[in-house]
Amino acid sequence: MQYRREIEGLRAIAVIPVVLFHAWVPLLGGGFAGVDVFFVISGYLITRTILDDVAQQRFTLFHFYERRARRILPALFPVLLASLLLAWATMIPPDFRKLGQATIASALFVANMLFAQKTGYFDDDEGFAPLLHLWTLSAEEQFYIVFPLLVLALLKFGTRLSLNTGRAMLMAFATLALASFAAGLLVRAYDPALAFFALPTRAWELLAGAICAILPAARPRGWAALTGLAMIFAGYVLATPATTPGWALLLPVSGAALVLRHAAPANLAGKLLSLAPLTAIGASSYGIYLWHNPLLATLDYVWLGEPPLWIVGGTVTLAVLLGFASHHLVERPVRNGRALRNPMALVLGCGAMLAAVLVPGLAAHWRKLEPRSAPVSATLGNHAPPGERVWQIIPPGNAPLLYIVYGDSFARQYFPALTERYGEGALLTSPGCLGLPGLTNFRDRSDMAKDCASRPDRLARIVRDRKIGTIIWAQRWEREMFNTATLKSVGRSSEAGWKAVAKGIEQVRATLPPSTRLIIIANAPTAAAAGDAMEGGYLRCLAYINIACPASYPRERAEGHRINPLLAAEATRLPGTRYFDPAQVLCDAKGCALMRQGKAVYHDWTHLSEWSAQAVVKRFAEDFPAL
Repeated sequence: MQYRREIEGLRAIAVIPVVLFHAWVPLLGGGFAGVDVFFVISGYLITRTILDDVAQQRFTLFHFYERRARRILPALFPVLLASLLLAWATMIPPDFRKLGQATIASALFVANMLFAQKTGYFDDDEGFAPLLHLWTLSAEEQFYIVFPLLVLALLKFGTRLSLNTGRAMLMAFATLALASFAAGLLVRAYDPALAFFALPTRAWELLAGAICAILPAARPRGWAALTGLAMIFAGYVLATPATTPGWALLLPVSGAALVLRHAAPANLAGKLLSLAPLTAIGASSYGIYLWHNPLLATLDYVWLGEPPLWIVGGTVTLAVLLGFASHHLVERPVRNGRALRNPMALVLGCGAMLAAVLVPGLAAHWRKLEPRSAPVSATLGNHAPPGERVWQIIPPGNAPLLYIVYGDSFARQYFPALTERYGEGALLTSPGCLGLPGLTNFRDRSDMAKDCASRPDRLARIVRDRKIGTIIWAQRWEREMFNTATLKSVGRSSEAGWKAVAKGIEQVRATLPPSTRLIIIANAPTAAAAGDAMEGGYLRCLAYINIACPASYPRERAEGHRINPLLAAEATRLPGTRYFDPAQVLCDAKGCALMRQGKAVYHDWTHLSEWSAQAVVKRFAEDFPAL
């Protein structure tokens, strides 16, 4: 296939917006759509290569996959190893485990499916972030496992049926592309992450390039190529997370197709794309794409807030230099056969590199390899939340139960310590659920919303059937009451919202036998009141290199200071109801602690660590020695 300098320039036009998007440059909010331009280029080049090799009767599947391996693998594995090393040096254990999972999935080219299940491209999931961009490689290689087989089948059956093979391929590719595009629109409605990452919803972009490759040759039209460039840049401006994948991507994809068809050395678009800086960047675009995201994601991990421009610029410059080094020192020697010349040497070399990546990746996933922060995590007591992620425990049988813990995750955090202190009890909790009759903090009709709405009735039934003596009710009360801007809110003003909650508590109390004691646990102070530095907990705060982590914060900023007095008054008013405030353990006159006795008070932004939950329950037992 004839070399086209303008395609190198188009690669630069694709990679630069992606890098700027990940570098938090607001100029091109849809810069992530550069990967869609890459898909079109890739589909075009691969199809053209296959057809040329078939025409010259030299195409074999082994040769095709060997060339893909030479193109992709040697540059990829060093990036995966470097990402693991950076994560080991900077990440906390839970995030390092995620990075291990992402490393394994990326090395096996199934990263897009892992991310579709675990996260979203625009989510703030720090453990997956350094390798999140490698979903594109996974989708692309999955496509190329099947695509040459499809081309060969169409050529074979077209010849056997005396059909025009070019027309048969065009019809097949166009049909598949339309089906893929429609699938993306349909799937996005119920699973945006799957629509974003999955090959079936992205294949239309690669097929758009393939269609360009099989269309009959036409005279290049400069105005069409310039229109294509304008469409690409319009896509970079107009594409948003909410519209991806979807109609907005038609602009960059169609624009790239026009450029591939009509850019030529003699017209303006071809001359612009053939400028030396663009072709140099385009030639190294694969390496730049591989390196930029691990570096920028690591910077984001260790820097609280927006990094200074000079640091971001330095990081991008380093990524570009590594990309150029990758192109000249790794990609070209291997691709041209100067390194790993023998196919067996390529297989053995790639196998060794794969093992070098999979072994530490699996070790990180299985927690056999811990990051540098692990000893500090163990010292802080911050490596796990209190108890396993179990939300409901109703002991079997009909025997009476001493107590039941009711509420949301703020209730669940006390359950293991309560079990140690008082023996077996029941647990009826749900994450983020405001367990009040007639009130919901979910604005949808999901199973979780229905389950949450049924909780008060279920509580009354369990208490009655199991003759439960005490209900311990804890919630993140204040978030539900005073943060009406969020979706998890009763959606009322503070005064009206409190009246609704007070009425709900009274209704729950009325459904209980008079002999059943209700203990309302106040809204515990949270680390969130200390600011963004504590969003991931104290250990996560220690990973930042530009701040000193606070040991406490003023008590008047503690979450719950508005609603807790109202809860106390309500408990005093209702018969058979008592009140307990965890702040008497977690705070003093000076403020609310984030660190105490060398240990972290909180597991994350809001929930208590195991040892601090035990400290709260120890004080609780002084007020309630028997349940």
